Amino acid sequence: MSKFLMRDKQVYGILNIVKKMPLSKMGNPKYRVEINGDIFETVNNAMLGYAITNYDNKNVVAQVRYLKTKNVIDNVIFRRTLDNDFKSKNKEVKKWKNNTWKS
Repeated sequence: MSKFLMRDKQVYGILNIVKKMPLSKMGNPKYRVEINGDIFETVNNAMLGYAITNYDNKNVVAQVRYLKTKNVIDNVIFRRTLDNDFKSKNKEVKKWKNNTWKS
C-alpha cells in the first residue's frame, strides 16, 4: 500500500469493492476498495460505508488521504464524462433558456 505525501488527494478511476470489512463497534459497515491499483478503506462510522456499494465498478472521483497507518477514502462522486448523453442534455437546457423548446 502506497503512502500519500499530501494531506488530501483526488483519485480518478474505476472503483472496485475488494472486501467487506467487519462492522465497526457501533455496527456501521466498512469496506476495502481499489481504485487504479491503490487500496483504500472507508473510515469507521462514516456515512460512505452505506453508499459505497452504489459506486462499485463505476468511473468515479474520490477524495482520499493517508490516516495513521492506512489510505482512507472520504468522499466519492460519479465522474462526469463528455458523452453524448451529457451533450444532448446541454442542448436541451439551451433550447429551454432560449424559449425554443419543442415537445
